[in-house]
Amino acid sequence: MKIRSIIAIALSLCLLLGMAGAASAEGGKTQVTIWHTFTNDQDAMLNEIADAFNASQGAIEVVVQSQPYQDFEKNVYNAVANGVGPDIIFNYASTAADYVREGKAADLTKYIEEEGIIPGFKDSLPEGIYDEANGFVDGRMHAVAGVTTGPILFYNKTLYDELGLSAPATWAELAENSKVIYEAKGIPGYAVDSLTDQMQMLILQGGSGYIDVESKTVLFDNEASVAALNWLGDGVKEGYFALTPSTDYWSNDFSAGIVGAYIGSCAGIPYIVPDGFEFDVAPAPQTEGGTPWYPSWNRGPIVFASTEDRERAAVEFIGFFLSPENNLKWAKAMIALSPYAGTIALDEYQEFVAANPALDAVAQSLPFAGCLPSISGAYTVRTELMRIARLVAGDQMTAEDALAEAVAICNAALQE
Repeated sequence: MKIRSIIAIALSLCLLLGMAGAASAEGGKTQVTIWHTFTNDQDAMLNEIADAFNASQGAIEVVVQSQPYQDFEKNVYNAVANGVGPDIIFNYASTAADYVREGKAADLTKYIEEEGIIPGFKDSLPEGIYDEANGFVDGRMHAVAGVTTGPILFYNKTLYDELGLSAPATWAELAENSKVIYEAKGIPGYAVDSLTDQMQMLILQGGSGYIDVESKTVLFDNEASVAALNWLGDGVKEGYFALTPSTDYWSNDFSAGIVGAYIGSCAGIPYIVPDGFEFDVAPAPQTEGGTPWYPSWNRGPIVFASTEDRERAAVEFIGFFLSPENNLKWAKAMIALSPYAGTIALDEYQEFVAANPALDAVAQSLPFAGCLPSISGAYTVRTELMRIARLVAGDQMTAEDALAEAVAICNAALQE
């Protein structure tokens, strides 16, 4: 082995060991370590909640450690694999899938459901968000939602008012509005940040399934998916939908007035600076006569497998973190929604959401929040949906052929 490689490995191990911190706390306390990349208000709030938890009892010490954003997930993965990683990170359920496959994610069902460390957890969540926490290959809970965001429709209200248009509630209405805008102004009426989420909404609202966890195969090899591909592809080919922004983000094109509306994250509202027009937001459309479905994005704690004492201590902290008052503080710091009934019932929470139209638009869709399995291969499914949407919109393949190819690739990835 080359000297340079040996040095690189040694430095990596030193980094991991350095980040791991102490294995136990002073005074016989069980130590729980959190790694995160939050900054500013979010970093301060996480530390505030951890400090309050530490002061509330004497058996557990939570240590919050800020980490570099670059290569964070890779560093966590390597550290956990070497037994020197954190107890908790904050991420999406899909991040936990690889850890579940390798036995590195803690079984939260044991502590939350069977031991009842977080009372009433299931009843406090919408069904779809609860199902996502359990949507792993073993059927056990390995991730917990902390806050929720999701896609919403941003539209040029000045343009809509000029053309006599109303915010669309359905995809058919959105397409019709987009045609009117294109014919009147020569600009696309609609674009979307995430083609994957666009395809998921169309397919699942069309009544299709997504992934069968038991057989490890996709369930969207059907006419609903063909119709979704053709709907999007036809709009792009005829000019009233757009596929690629002129810069890195659709928010820039929207702000410049060169696209009439787009779907993006509710967190994107600070990045919209309209050039001489008024904009508004609305919930993401649904399919008329279809099955209501919405892709909420739920980010929260993932606990890594360790000892029972550390895992249980980590869940004790999560219960404190998710209490209505603390969950409200976290939602405000993240500028996000809470999915928890206790938090939602707080007057201060209702005032917070009402003051933010983007969050209110997501809140209107949360009753339709759906569950997508977080199993190995699910990432390939996401990327394939995006890939074939582009192929069909670019007139490079028919919807039928593109779907057949994607189904074969997805099933192979799911069964690896």
